[in-house]
Amino acid sequence: LKAVLAPNLCSGGPSIAQSPSAAEELSRWRPALGSSPSASPLVRSPQVSTFLATGGSSGEAFVPPRGLRGEAAAALAAAVVAGSLGGTAPAQAVAKFSVFGFGDGTSDAYAQIDPDQKNPYSQFSNPKDRLYKEDAAEYMQKKKVALDESFKRLTRAPEFIKTKQSENLKSMLTLQLEMMRQNMEYITTKGAPGYRNNDESTPAFQTANAFFQDISDLNVYGKSKKWPEAMDSYTKAMTKLGEWKQLVAY
Repeated sequence: LKAVLAPNLCSGGPSIAQSPSAAEELSRWRPALGSSPSASPLVRSPQVSTFLATGGSSGEAFVPPRGLRGEAAAALAAAVVAGSLGGTAPAQAVAKFSVFGFGDGTSDAYAQIDPDQKNPYSQFSNPKDRLYKEDAAEYMQKKKVALDESFKRLTRAPEFIKTKQSENLKSMLTLQLEMMRQNMEYITTKGAPGYRNNDESTPAFQTANAFFQDISDLNVYGKSKKWPEAMDSYTKAMTKLGEWKQLVAY
């Protein structure tokens, strides 16, 4: 029955009353539908119930929908009204950017920096309130522990020079030189880059730079297998290292 009724309900074709096949199917399904067609689980549509009740003989029982249904029209109207009531966003929620410094750029990154921040490019808290303290004892101690290991390995240089182990000398200096320099500069300036005074004219900074120059010369002489010059550079470097330790109270 559904196979017969559905095309007439949905496709806008001829009405059920005008369809011979529908009348035949109706006579076949009448016993199964019982005396109350609208209550039958086989038929749920009010239009079908009306047609069955009339026997399919009183004109067109089904008219294809024209335009929008009442429910759809009401839903569309409600959506339009809701959209019109939304209004514009509040002014504070709209992003504002300046162009080359002109305009009220409240959304610019630079406008979010603390007023008392000394670095105009840093969005971190000012030195007074921030949690990170570059000269805290725990950070200084970590650097000293790493430096102690570097200085310990550096004492093997005389053995490599005496036995003319050029590759081992180069390997030791290459592995330790960069981290040793970073740690020495941290202790010299009492801070990491961006949180310290990078004035290299201070006695401690100058001594540290001179020490690394001697270490660099040691590496060059080791590669060239100029062992007397390499030993001389090592001796100078260790002398400057002792002076640096006194200047920074190592």
